[in-house]
Amino acid sequence: MSAKTVTRLFESFQPKHYQLELNPDRDTMKLEGAVTITGQKTGRPSQRITFHQKGLTVVSATITKHDKKGDQTISVARISHHKGFDEVRLHTETMLYPGSYTVTMQFTGQVQAGMHGIYASNYEQDGQKKKIVSTQFESHHAREAFPSIDEPEAKATFDLILTSPEGEEVISNMPAKSQEKKDSKLVTVFETTPKMSTYLLAFVYGDMQHKEVTTENGVLVRVFATHAQPADSLDFPLEVAKRTIEFFDEYYGVPYPLPKSDHVAIPDFSSAAMENWGLVTYREPYLLVDPKTAPQSGRELVTTVITHELSHQWFGNLVTMRWWDNLWLNESFAKVMEYVAADALYPEWKVWNDFITGEGLSALRRDSIAGVQAVQTEVKHPDEIATLFDPSIVYAKGARLLNVLMRYIGEEDFRKGLKEYFETHKYGNTTGNDLWAALGNASGKDAAALMNPWLTQPGFPVVTVDQNDHNLTLTQEHFLLDPAKADKNRLWPVPLLSDSTDVPELLEARTADVSLTSSEYVRINQGANGHYIVHYANPAHRTALADLVSERNLSEPERTMLLSDSSMLARPGVQSFGDTLDILKRYHNEDSEAVWGIMAVVLGDARRFIDLDPEIEDKIKALIRTLIQSQFERLGWEEKENEPSQDTKLRATIIAYGVYAEHDAILKKALELFEAYKQDADNVPSELRAVIFGAAIRNDVDGAFEYLLNLEETTQNVDLKQELVGALTLVKDEDKIELLLSRLKDINKVRLHDLDHWLVNLLRSRYGRRKAWDWLRANWKWIEKTFEGDKSYDYFPRYAASAFNTREYLEEYKEFFEPMKEQPTLARNIIMGIEELENRVQWLERDLKAVQERL
Repeated sequence: MSAKTVTRLFESFQPKHYQLELNPDRDTMKLEGAVTITGQKTGRPSQRITFHQKGLTVVSATITKHDKKGDQTISVARISHHKGFDEVRLHTETMLYPGSYTVTMQFTGQVQAGMHGIYASNYEQDGQKKKIVSTQFESHHAREAFPSIDEPEAKATFDLILTSPEGEEVISNMPAKSQEKKDSKLVTVFETTPKMSTYLLAFVYGDMQHKEVTTENGVLVRVFATHAQPADSLDFPLEVAKRTIEFFDEYYGVPYPLPKSDHVAIPDFSSAAMENWGLVTYREPYLLVDPKTAPQSGRELVTTVITHELSHQWFGNLVTMRWWDNLWLNESFAKVMEYVAADALYPEWKVWNDFITGEGLSALRRDSIAGVQAVQTEVKHPDEIATLFDPSIVYAKGARLLNVLMRYIGEEDFRKGLKEYFETHKYGNTTGNDLWAALGNASGKDAAALMNPWLTQPGFPVVTVDQNDHNLTLTQEHFLLDPAKADKNRLWPVPLLSDSTDVPELLEARTADVSLTSSEYVRINQGANGHYIVHYANPAHRTALADLVSERNLSEPERTMLLSDSSMLARPGVQSFGDTLDILKRYHNEDSEAVWGIMAVVLGDARRFIDLDPEIEDKIKALIRTLIQSQFERLGWEEKENEPSQDTKLRATIIAYGVYAEHDAILKKALELFEAYKQDADNVPSELRAVIFGAAIRNDVDGAFEYLLNLEETTQNVDLKQELVGALTLVKDEDKIELLLSRLKDINKVRLHDLDHWLVNLLRSRYGRRKAWDWLRANWKWIEKTFEGDKSYDYFPRYAASAFNTREYLEEYKEFFEPMKEQPTLARNIIMGIEELENRVQWLERDLKAVQERL
């Protein structure tokens, strides 16, 4: 591994203000700019000032020293660019002492081809190719746009002057102060930003439409998109954004601090969204909602993405982590608050159930692999910064822990603490201890004592509940898929959340013995809020809980986690996956869409065994037909007036499983609906559209592949496009699989941000896996060149590891990826990918016989 380590430039120069002029030309893809930085040089006297830059050329520079004697201009003797350190160093012959300085630099650079820095998005409108120019500076890409101290702690104010084409929309963090036409260009001067980190600066220009509304407190809210999108697709996100700002104003007790809040759908965008202060940018499917075609699941997704990004306007923007090791202060909080806000806006959606099945299961499965990072992780190398954004850990696990904390101290004190935190630290930087102090002041409870062991230690415990009559023993142990690698000394303060008042609130020691007043079997982790799994050691205890599932006497969260825990315990061999299948059969009358989320995960686990024994697929299909029958009879095909949104989504799940399992009535109707869709798209409800497409591809309906591929290439509907990718990658024909793979490097066919969607789906398909894996290896140099600077680059080893089930693929994975472990960006996901695959192969081989017997 490279010896390069993180150098904190903020320790030697602390900027206060940037005067920034940028001229990014989307036709030539050239960038010209000038920046004047006023700040404080600190530390020892030296003969240079250093700034971050990447891919820029500083062509001239001046330094001015400010002191009581007046201003002194200091000549820059030499400008040196250090590619390996992302730095430009301004050398002087004069000694530079600590004090106030102004540094001016003229520079050139590039409008990026990738989706970071300043970059251009391509799209098509009415047959005409167009471009939008936008920015993505998180985590450390502002240095690709202008020389700066590109660190979260280096907060400053910004005056941006932007040159763009005449006659187009141009927006930035703050409203425009003035605009003038100059040499057939438009020069826009924006109002001064508040004090903020470089990664939050943003701008967008292009031919866009927008709609706007004003909040109760006078904040202007606008939603932008290209004219290729229908105008009414802006209405729903506009409503959600307005209501969310109003909700957080009241919830936090600290008003939204900017005069406007813009939300922009970008045609090419790497992440789901980015929380730039006052100018949130999104991938199109995560912001736009076509009222005529969007499924309910799409509305819910858009809502949680908007609430997440708007939570950041306080968590991350108003108050920012001091360094990337405290990224969870941004992302974990935004993740939990997205559910708090969405639940307040649309309580009928029951989003907290989705929190358990989505964030909970993602976090537990990732956190059980040896080598996983802690929520709070030290950054030792610049290239490691992007790897911190693990959706299962810093987002999902961190959010679960904060949800526990909120319930532990009470939501009222939680809100009081947040208000104190924002008011005390606004426009500043913090660490976790600052937050714990505020929450402790509000609640009188030691938040740090509860939270720090969970944040700083990777993994989680399995709590064993051993009850015999009135005697109960509770034991916690570090849970890993490979038990030999578990830390035998690791302990957590475990909130037991029991239905029995005899059971203590926390398990802090290794074991605890409890004398019960009743011999009834106890339950722990009620509400499924705790980040741990439970092993009920007594077989009679497990049977009693399974009976409660059959009798529908367990809550949805507990039904979810009972099945999830059983599945997890099978992986290291604590019990057999055959036992998990026995429990799954108890769910044959399950009517909760959220619980079906974990049922789908367990069925997905069961289908992995098909790679070892293809003959069991028919038996799995028979099991599925049994599980879905009662819900298919209840829900049918037609949406009912005023039915719960959960039923609307569950219907799609049930029918999708019916198609896979070759349920005669479901499959026949699905194929009929495909033909009806070709006549009139309105013949198929939006929530069922993807299922119907998939049915046609799975069953190789004549002309279906060509019809759907043409539809994918021509439609501008963002939801439809995603559904078509999912359906087309179910194809079984080798020539058609090769055709799909041949399109991946053609940006006119597949957007860069969609490539992983196509590739992952094909990797996870038994029919496409071999060819997709061969394509990934053959085209790795192109992947590296195209995505190396992107946050998604280190996901590729993770995608591949998630798809494979056999020892053959394990060996191929190791042979291909092990030589890349020296890359800091890839190292963790490669090591964990090997670990995950070794664990999975051992589990599948060990439990195959039990699964064959149970099925």
